Amino acid sequence: MDNSAVQSQGSISSISTSNQTLDPNGNAASANGPSEFVNHGLIHWNQTRQRWVGNKKSENQPQQAREPKLNCNATYESLLGSNKLFPQPVPLCEMIDFLVDVWEQEGLYD
Repeated sequence: MDNSAVQSQGSISSISTSNQTLDPNGNAASANGPSEFVNHGLIHWNQTRQRWVGNKKSENQPQQAREPKLNCNATYESLLGSNKLFPQPVPLCEMIDFLVDVWEQEGLYD
């Protein structure tokens, strides 16, 4: 057995011999038998995301037409030529559309 196989086997055994797992609420629970791998990072990420987005379901909410945040006469230099903050947040899709338009005009995006 080569050295990498020994290291790999060691990391697997250290994962599978853990005595504690977390239930879906993040509480510690002891395992009586061999425990399964629990991705604590994924559990934490899902909990954090749930707090951030709340109980909203995006697929159930119709997309509302919004007024554009960027002026239709805005130029690249006027928007991004300085490090000043925008007066209000600009939706990502709107900024992408703006940049693609500018790049197409300059021949940078085909």
